[in-house]
Amino acid sequence: MTFLRIAPEPAESDSGAMTHTAPERLAGAAAYTRALLQDFGGYLLSLGLLSLGGILLLPMITVSLTPAELGLFSLVDTALTQGLTLGLLGLKFSYLYYYAHLPAGERPMLLGNTLILSGAGSLVVGALLAGLFGNAAVMAQFDAAPLPMAWLLMPLLFTGAAQVVLLTELRAARHVKLSGVIAAAQLVLLLGCSYWMVVEQGYGLPGLLGAQLIAQGIATLVALVLLLPRLTFDFDIARSQRLLRYGLPMMGGLTLRYALDTICRFLIAALVSIEAAGLFLVVNRIASLFESLLAMPFLMAFGSLVHHALRQSDAARILGRISSVMLTAGASFALLLLALREPLFLVLAHDLLPGSAGMFALLLLSRLVMTVRSPLTAGMLRDGRTGWAVGNSALALALFLAAIWPAAYLAGATGAAAALLAANLFASIRLGLIARPLCPQQIQPQAWMLTALLGGAAAAMLVFGDLPLVVWSMLLVAAAAIALHQCRHARVIPVL
Repeated sequence: MTFLRIAPEPAESDSGAMTHTAPERLAGAAAYTRALLQDFGGYLLSLGLLSLGGILLLPMITVSLTPAELGLFSLVDTALTQGLTLGLLGLKFSYLYYYAHLPAGERPMLLGNTLILSGAGSLVVGALLAGLFGNAAVMAQFDAAPLPMAWLLMPLLFTGAAQVVLLTELRAARHVKLSGVIAAAQLVLLLGCSYWMVVEQGYGLPGLLGAQLIAQGIATLVALVLLLPRLTFDFDIARSQRLLRYGLPMMGGLTLRYALDTICRFLIAALVSIEAAGLFLVVNRIASLFESLLAMPFLMAFGSLVHHALRQSDAARILGRISSVMLTAGASFALLLLALREPLFLVLAHDLLPGSAGMFALLLLSRLVMTVRSPLTAGMLRDGRTGWAVGNSALALALFLAAIWPAAYLAGATGAAAALLAANLFASIRLGLIARPLCPQQIQPQAWMLTALLGGAAAAMLVFGDLPLVVWSMLLVAAAAIALHQCRHARVIPVL
């Protein structure tokens, strides 16, 4: 069934396309590593920049929202992330997979079909979330008041899903510059609208959500207009079934994976207080610097290359080098953020929050584990089956639920963060052991040494709190020496 047809243009006509080698033409570990680093630089300036919006808003919302409102925003924030995962139906993964396997002439219909399915799914999920957050009886179970103007969640999820699909098209084609322009404009809009609606007008949490909707809606509309030449709105039942068959298990696994954060925040509100959920939001947002400046750009770049890499005869060597580089960079950056904890909290939260040092370390470790899981377990994607994702995430969720009650009782929000790390670590180790025979990667020992150094520093923070400057100086010098040795060994040459 066809709703609208627009003649597509060749992907090469887009800005920046001629400066990037098409992913299907790459060959060898060195070529894939250079492509990954090149795309990483582009996504760092685009999606990484955009994701910084939530962090840059932190100084604004910590002085404009009450502790209870901050706690409610923590619940809304994680519910939107979970709702977007459900509404997308795993279709961003399906799109990347079929983009790599289908002829180029079928890609415009593939994009249109994906937009239609994700739009329908996000509207349904948005309606459910609006009903839940607007229900006083439900919110009372979590020590919170109903969300004013809860209906805003519906258009937020709809525009968010459309934006993810459109940006996935740019990822698949390695057209990074256009993503950067859109992201920069959206960030400026978000900060400007948020300041006007929250600080100047005093609209509080509804104003914050409204500002996000305005910025996201305009950016999505611009992306849609720019991508019209390569888009055909075509709904085909057989194609839809293939997309859902691949995507739904990935959605299930990712939903269960994000459920750890969602359930963690809701249980902190229920078991401790809504104010404790707000504290978790603040610490988690600052820890998301790791995600914005490293994890997200890496995962976006890696996602556009992994299916092509897995089709190479030397896939294990390619992915082993990528995993080593990511583990080295991730451990080094997490160690740097731990060393800078006090000035970061003073600037972004207007408070040192000395009791949150351990929680910050645990949340950073969780982010590192979830980031390196993708390259380390990429062999699981080789045969096109994705049912394993649900089972693995379900086991992690079961472990988390078993651990969080005693952990939260003993250590509050910090205990909940420890349960979160334990569940993510278990899921990653289990999946890594299963994936290794399918794609046996060799990880460089320097990467493991840096990881051990980071683990030791995090353990010390849990016991002693913030460490003296002289200790951090020695740790950072040691980390820099190991990382430089690893870069020389892997012959990594950044190309941004």
